[in-house]
Amino acid sequence: MKYKVDEWILYCPIPDAKSENLSSERLRAVILSILTTDPFYDYEIFIEESGKIKKVREHHLFPAPLSTY
Repeated sequence: MKYKVDEWILYCPIPDAKSENLSSERLRAVILSILTTDPFYDYEIFIEESGKIKKVREHHLFPAPLSTY
């Protein structure tokens, strides 16, 4: 797996959308768990903005920029 538990990432709800607005949307999230036994999803994440927990596939996730402080 590319990401680790407790790692902050950026989540894109619709990465394959033809609309630039939808495919460029990024929400800050944290990895809660790696779903090694799930045949479809790769990670369980917590989305900071909405407070929701979601199961997602790896291609929906992007590295978060490093903190400057």
